[in-house]
Amino acid sequence: MLKFKTGRLTDLQYQPYYRRFQIEDNQRKQKDLVGRILLAKLMDLPEDALLDDDEFTTIANGKPLFAKRTTAFNISHSADLVLVAISDRPLGVDVEKVKPVQLKRLKRAFTVAELAYLEKLPAARQSLTMLRLWTVKEAVLKETGAGLPGKPWTVSVNVPRMDVAEQHGQRFAINFLAIHEDYLGTMAQKIE
Repeated sequence: MLKFKTGRLTDLQYQPYYRRFQIEDNQRKQKDLVGRILLAKLMDLPEDALLDDDEFTTIANGKPLFAKRTTAFNISHSADLVLVAISDRPLGVDVEKVKPVQLKRLKRAFTVAELAYLEKLPAARQSLTMLRLWTVKEAVLKETGAGLPGKPWTVSVNVPRMDVAEQHGQRFAINFLAIHEDYLGTMAQKIE
């Protein structure tokens, strides 16, 4: 089972919550709140069912988990979009707003094989492909609970297909999520 949902911080449905919790000017807290509301909707719970902090716990690097529920979830955000996914087993998701990116800026995040592939691409495709690779790496690192301190260059992605990634001998299935034309969304789950 895999379900995902997105929401924009500017959606009118969230505005009453921003006022209720006095976070009209705090985008970080808005992202957290929208993520919890989307999570509740995915689980067919009332919107405020997951607004209490005692519903959640975290592992060492801050990956949130349910304190008493078995559903696995992950949340990501970029610009004004929040992506939430649930599954019956652990997963990692990442979303990135499509924007121009230069290879020299992210070069350290890629393996030798990934760099060779990127350098062969026409400039028009290189930026988008880099962002796609980045979402794969971040989704894998979020699945493991390491997050970005988990060193993106340790995640190797099979290019050009990008349907499998590997880190420290563990393989991950990669799925791209159709979420919005201006955003790239990716999900990673260990291959068992």
